[in-house]
Amino acid sequence: MNTSSPLALRRRPWGHFVAILAVLLALGAALAAAEWDFAALTDPDRRAAAAARIGEWLVALASPDLSHEFLARAWELTLQTLSAAILGTALAVAAAYPLAMGASRAVCVGEEDARGVWRHFPLRSPRALLCAACRLVQDVLRAVPDFVWAIILVAMIGLGPLTGALALALNITGILARVYSELWDGVEETRYAQVRALGAGRIATFLYGIRPLASRNVLSFTLMRAECAIRNAAVIGAVGGGGLGAEIWYQIRFGAWDKVGTLILFTLLLTLTADLAANHIRRQLRGDPNRAAASVTWTTAGPSQSGRAPRAPWWAAAFVSATAVWSVWFMGWGNRDDDGAARNHLAPLGEFLTGEAWTRLGFFERLLSPQLDAAFVLRVVESASIPLAIATVGTLLGTAAAIAINHWHSASCQWHAPRFTGETPGVLRRAGRAARLVAARALAMVSRGVPEVTWAFLFIAFFGPGLVAGTLAIAVHTLGVLARVFGEAVDNLPHRRFEPIGASPLVLWGTVAAPMAWRDWMTYTFFQFESNVRAAVVLGLIGVGGLGFEFAFNFEWFRFERASTYLLMMVLLTVLIDRASRMLRLARVGS
Repeated sequence: MNTSSPLALRRRPWGHFVAILAVLLALGAALAAAEWDFAALTDPDRRAAAAARIGEWLVALASPDLSHEFLARAWELTLQTLSAAILGTALAVAAAYPLAMGASRAVCVGEEDARGVWRHFPLRSPRALLCAACRLVQDVLRAVPDFVWAIILVAMIGLGPLTGALALALNITGILARVYSELWDGVEETRYAQVRALGAGRIATFLYGIRPLASRNVLSFTLMRAECAIRNAAVIGAVGGGGLGAEIWYQIRFGAWDKVGTLILFTLLLTLTADLAANHIRRQLRGDPNRAAASVTWTTAGPSQSGRAPRAPWWAAAFVSATAVWSVWFMGWGNRDDDGAARNHLAPLGEFLTGEAWTRLGFFERLLSPQLDAAFVLRVVESASIPLAIATVGTLLGTAAAIAINHWHSASCQWHAPRFTGETPGVLRRAGRAARLVAARALAMVSRGVPEVTWAFLFIAFFGPGLVAGTLAIAVHTLGVLARVFGEAVDNLPHRRFEPIGASPLVLWGTVAAPMAWRDWMTYTFFQFESNVRAAVVLGLIGVGGLGFEFAFNFEWFRFERASTYLLMMVLLTVLIDRASRMLRLARVGS
């Protein structure tokens, strides 16, 4: 393409440069707006004390309670956590799909003549208004943390795994709907122009043009959110969601660190197993062009492929369906007490159908009357600077670390490099690359396998409560999440894109892979930032400070009007971040 043409100049991604400037300004504002105390890292005495606490913590975790009774208890809680996460994700996928279709400009609005700022005005047409309404619904769903949804649901249906599953479903519905809609909007219009040219309507264009082109990224993100749901289910029990989280909080309050160690090990094993299973399913379901190319056999008449239809996707789909059915069976009939009687965790659903549960919402009626006097609103706005500062610095640190290990984390750059570089590495070089690949992936798996809340507990134990502990927790978890999706973006590139250059894997990564994957990285980074803002709010509930702390304090003291104002601030933060990303085209939005 002639990059000097007027058309190319109009399509220059100016939003990315504005985004970089905005990130730098946000970093400066984050450092200036909050009171950072780095003494735990810079003061020799406090640093030595933190090192001593790290040692004590590791010793305690190295001697977990492995008695038969407690292992059986931990296993039962693990199954409760898993069933709640799977059920919550399944409900979220079912609800997010139609919501995302409404929130996608390409699907809901379609072709239009509006240009410039007018394209962002929701009243320009009924379809644009529907699109804006769907985006607002998904903003509210994901802006309210699952912890807060769980607190409200506890009042409606009581404690238990079903509360955790529904709280996760509400929050994940908003998250999935937003990402699905952005991925669909990110598909270049020229790629499905032929479908439109055949006279297809918006639904047909979506089904046969947009959806197939974005299906791999949609699937990848859905599996990633399922893993996140398992991690969140492991800690949401702290506010009544059942599973491992409730027991961890209980044992921490009594200082039973050997039992806490056992529960953390079960949590880590659960999340890592889910990570490996999701990776396997993803490989089976996706149409990997590199695997397809590798399966071609060459004959004297040219390339040929087996005529048998691949069965692996059907097996993978059957496995996913079976896990969803198992989660329903376990919640209703599979979880038994010491006497062998079934614990029906699904029983509260009947209260939803009869309307009994909805009558209990009257307890929170004052949440509908937020306190809006100017002085108090100013305090609320000031408290929002804390999670913003934590999320900004933590996201930047985590993103930088994820990019730093991306070359090692990519199977294409390490293990499959001989397919497109033409090199023939020796045994030692291949062993070295395999070691780097395993080390980078193990670091990422452990980083994301432990929930942010658990990381925050660790760093608070090491450095004391405050912004530094919260920021480190966000940064470590972000490293794990982004290292995986960044690596998948590189590994999803067809190897034929690298062949014309023929340079070393590192040079190919820097000159081909990273530039081509950059837009995907931007999408995931900005979304992770938004997710980190919500996580920083949740960390406030456990002592980091800021918006979450103020909400919890006022809620516990029945100051619902004030708590409502802090809740509205959470929603407003998410809406502002979402609209900024769409207008600056930080995500793969071609709208």
